[in-house]
Amino acid sequence: MARLKQLGIRVELHNPDQRISKIIRELARRRVPLVAIVGEQEAIHQTLNLRRLGGGEQQEINLAQLEQLAQVMPKAL
Repeated sequence: MARLKQLGIRVELHNPDQRISKIIRELARRRVPLVAIVGEQEAIHQTLNLRRLGGGEQQEINLAQLEQLAQVMPKAL
């Protein structure tokens, strides 16, 4: 999380006891444009799932790719 904050990315940590679908619905209601999801598999592979809310797009990226995105579109992150 610290590295993401250094990149200027807004970060929130959510309770793992909540269902991911409920968290995503809440974020969509708050009009959050992008959500990065890190589960067990992503933590092992040091990747994250980047999901564009409203459009349904989802892609798996690594931290270097996220850094590039942060430079190109800082307001969305």
